[in-house]
This record gives sequence, structure tokens and C-alpha cells, in this order.
Amino acid sequence: MSQFEYGLAKFVPFKDKKACAKVRAIKKEDICRHPNPDFHIRVIEHSDEFYFEFALDIVTRIRQSLEEGKKLVLILPAGPVPQYKIAARLINELGVSCRHVHTFNMDEYANEDGETAPESWPGSFKKSMQENFFSLIDKDLKPTQEQVHFPSHKNINHYGKMIEDAGEIDVCYGGIGWCGHIAFWEAHLGAEFGEDIETYKKQILV
Repeated sequence: MSQFEYGLAKFVPFKDKKACAKVRAIKKEDICRHPNPDFHIRVIEHSDEFYFEFALDIVTRIRQSLEEGKKLVLILPAGPVPQYKIAARLINELGVSCRHVHTFNMDEYANEDGETAPESWPGSFKKSMQENFFSLIDKDLKPTQEQVHFPSHKNINHYGKMIEDAGEIDVCYGGIGWCGHIAFWEAHLGAEFGEDIETYKKQILV
């Protein structure tokens, strides 16, 4: 097979070609091994299967906590999106009540002045979550509006306290961007800011 060499795009923060090649060469079975026995990794190769498994995990936790008579507190990402429609359909088809569910979305867009995007803005994470998940759940099954939370410039200073007051977090789902960032924490910023969270927070949107 012919070789074709090319440089990484300028906007990609990590450009060590040898390191990237080494990571790409890791086999699937090796990725799934982790020194921490409580850290379980599963590789899902097809997107449709991934979205279904994501939705199934959400609904399974909702149903299990309902049967146990416990409150369920979830931290949710706005993306990926497809699993939410699947989860809403499963909830409706199975008649699973979400009245005991409390959700906290992990982020929202904001401008340079710290003002969060309104729900009417097409790119709003709140708009996306409402349209692709919460509004699709049957009225008698969905959690109350008071139990569904989104960060904004009005509550950002005490959003952490709101989560704390809701009780123990049962699960935090995370979205990973195509460039490798996790919840807008870009790969190169760990080396740049280290544990200086306060300085880092000034560099990103809410």
C-alpha cells in the first residue's frame, strides 16, 4: 500500500505525529484493559449501536431507581443527540415514570460578556435538549420543570450548590468532541493551565 504523508491541521492542538501514530496503533482489546478494576471500557464500533446503548443505559437507570423508590440525579451533555430521541421513545413505550428524575445539563453557550444564549437561539443546548428529549416524553411521565436544570448567567454562580442540594449524583454522562475535548476542556489546556482552574474558566464559555 502506498504511503501518503501529511501534516496535522493547524487548529489541532496536539501535533506530535509519532505519538498520534502510537495511539492509533493501540488494539481494541488493549484499549479495554485498564489498571483500575473499577474502570470499565467498552468499544462500540457502530454509531447506531452506540446511541441505542446510551439510551438504554439512561432508561435502565430511570426504571431501576423507580422500582427501588429512589430519586435519580443525572448530569447530561447536550451532545451527542440521537440517543435522547431513542430514550424518550423507550420511556413512552414502556410507560416509565420520570417523576423522580432530576437532571442538570453540564453546559451552555455564552458570549464574551458571560450572557448565556436564549433558548430561542438555534444553537442553544437547552433548545436542543427540549426538542430532542424532554418535549418528546409523554406529559404524565416526564419530570417536572422544576427538576430539569440548565446553567445560565442567572444561576451559574450557584449551579454547583444546586447540584449539591439535589443530593448524590447517580451518574454523569459526558460528551467527547471530535477533536478529543471533554466538556470543552481542550486537550492542550491541561498542560497550559494545570490545576489553575480559575484562570482556565476565564478562557472558555459557560
